[in-house]
Amino acid sequence: MATVYDAVDERLERTVAIKVMHPSYAADPLFIDRFIREAKSTARLNHPNVVAVFDQGSHDDLAFLVMEQVAGHTLRDLLAERGRLSIAESVSVLEAVLDALAAAHRNGLVHRDVKPENVLIGTDGVVKVADFGLARVVESSKHTATGGVVMGTVAYVSPEQIITGKADPRSDVYSAGIMFFEMLTGAVPFGGDSAVNIAFQHVNNHVPATSERVVGVPPALDELVHRATRREPGARPSDAGAFLHELRMISNELGLPHVSVSAPPQRPQADPDATRMVPRTYGSPTAIHQPVELPHDEREPSRRRAGLIALGVLLVLGLLAASLGWWLGAGRFTEAPSLVTLSQQQAEVKAKQTGFTLKYGTPQFSATAKAGTVLGQDPAPNGRILSGGSITLILSKGPEVYEVPDVEGLEEEQAKKSLTDLKFVVTVKPAFDDSISQGSAIRTDPPTGRKLPPGSAVTLLISNGTAPIQLPDLRGQTKDEAEKAVRELGLVPEFVEQDVDDDQFRGRVVAQEPGPGNIGSGATVRMAIGAGDAQVEVPELNGKRFGEARDELENLGLKIRRAIGRGNGRVFIQFPAPGTRVDKGTTINVGVAGSGE
Repeated sequence: MATVYDAVDERLERTVAIKVMHPSYAADPLFIDRFIREAKSTARLNHPNVVAVFDQGSHDDLAFLVMEQVAGHTLRDLLAERGRLSIAESVSVLEAVLDALAAAHRNGLVHRDVKPENVLIGTDGVVKVADFGLARVVESSKHTATGGVVMGTVAYVSPEQIITGKADPRSDVYSAGIMFFEMLTGAVPFGGDSAVNIAFQHVNNHVPATSERVVGVPPALDELVHRATRREPGARPSDAGAFLHELRMISNELGLPHVSVSAPPQRPQADPDATRMVPRTYGSPTAIHQPVELPHDEREPSRRRAGLIALGVLLVLGLLAASLGWWLGAGRFTEAPSLVTLSQQQAEVKAKQTGFTLKYGTPQFSATAKAGTVLGQDPAPNGRILSGGSITLILSKGPEVYEVPDVEGLEEEQAKKSLTDLKFVVTVKPAFDDSISQGSAIRTDPPTGRKLPPGSAVTLLISNGTAPIQLPDLRGQTKDEAEKAVRELGLVPEFVEQDVDDDQFRGRVVAQEPGPGNIGSGATVRMAIGAGDAQVEVPELNGKRFGEARDELENLGLKIRRAIGRGNGRVFIQFPAPGTRVDKGTTINVGVAGSGE
């Protein structure tokens, strides 16, 4: 998927590795977008056992990563040379790998391609894991996304990746368990003449016990390998952190020492004409041998001869003692060269020229010293040091500034921790967002990528979900009007009928729930529509006294007027006629005969 170049960062004067994606991926926008996201996620890890990502960009439409260059070899090189590792070495390497994976899993990142080729062992013995998330980047590409291809290495890929193409932290646990099996036994558990055959075994067979391949593996480690490589994801440790916890408990119980695994030697070809180091001398005493003519005394030859021999022995012993004293005292020591303010590369060249080796302490921030330059040394410049000894350098990290990380989509606590870990002062503010789920981070202010000193204020916007909708007062609208208004707001209308006495509310909204105000998207609005019989039948009034007729009509919602006669006489005529249906509130005209009693 990429070509890796050895390179020099001219600004920071350090060696780096540049991974340039192949041109076949340049025209795939999905690949480029995923590539950038994964690079940002990996850069946030900042873990001593993870190969650091320094930068990301593109050149001539080719995406690239600028990464830490690790001097050393891969775990695959070590296994190829030695076959298998000791139990203590296997546990030490796995512990570093799981520590790196645990940091990734805490940040929601899955490696997907854990294997010895992606485990680097530096010349200083530090174990680092490389290529986090890149398998998923290629898998999302148009070159693989539609072809049913699972990115990974078949000897280490988990069953669920083969079956569904999906991976989670437990998939990394499985791959790490297979790699642990190989370190302990010298071979992977499944082999075959094709990738399909090996994949079939991962899906259908249990990983054999390591004790079946080699003698001497403690039962507790045998069982741990078995649990980590179970075919069912739920039967494995939940993530690399859980796997690491179990490994450390077993290691402590077994009393296994933590050992540093050396990278395989380079085995350079011998060059008889190569420049060689010649030890310098600093005024060491030299015995000068000259013939000495002694006086001849024929009378006492034996006594003189014995005296001269004794004197010679004393002189030789004196010279040896002086030489030894000089060597044990000042003779072994010289002055340390001044390496402060030099770049790392310049310091290494000067140290080599003067016959010294270098070690590195923890880099420190400096407001004055350029990043990558020597901030301090031990011994100090011109200080006393053994000839050919070791000088410890402290490199400058430059001014203490941190890049605001990309927190979009992270849960609030996780996003806040990502910022406070970089010593920013975080203020959380709520905001509405249609695409970010409630409780997750939308963005930061200042934005992602801005470099800030410690203590800088950063505002973290947390989604309150979709902005609420303003529901109007729907009372008095017709059913059709109210339904249209509600649907246009993206809400769901629901109607019920409610009897009303006032004809002007019949067929119109007389009540709503909820009332006017803010309402969530997609909510249901319940409305009561006025109902009831708007007309009544005129009763038979003839023969009834006027008061009786009046009471009966008023009970029906009608009115009465005497068109003929007066008093409380009996009705002898009415209009409208009995049985006629009229609207409530209609006035019925009656004729009354006589004044009545």
